[in-house]
Amino acid sequence: MSMDALDRTELPLEAQKKLEECVAMLAAYRFGEQGPPLETTFAEIEMFGHHVGRMVAQAVDEKLAAQHADHFQGQSECPACQHSCEIVNEPLQRKMQTTDGDVPISEPLCHCPVCNRDFFPSADRFED
Repeated sequence: MSMDALDRTELPLEAQKKLEECVAMLAAYRFGEQGPPLETTFAEIEMFGHHVGRMVAQAVDEKLAAQHADHFQGQSECPACQHSCEIVNEPLQRKMQTTDGDVPISEPLCHCPVCNRDFFPSADRFED
């Protein structure tokens, strides 16, 4: 799958249905079952859409980062001395600053007994 923009019509039908249900639930939460009142401006509707989009983006980032972290098992090579180090079973909990806001992530951690340093085996997979 390409990392280009995704049109919702490209989603499987089940995902499209779930998205529609989620949108309906969020719209009802914000504006009630009858939708936005007459005096609501499109700018207000658009702003709510942007806030929801950011919330969804953060949730997707958090979910995928957790799944990605699960791939780091066993050992990883120390970036300083290339010693093979155990990945600690307790990942470090921290917040990653994203375009859409802070996202809590669990990052796998290693400790090198040779260098006496901690490092993240996933560090080269995060870009600034």
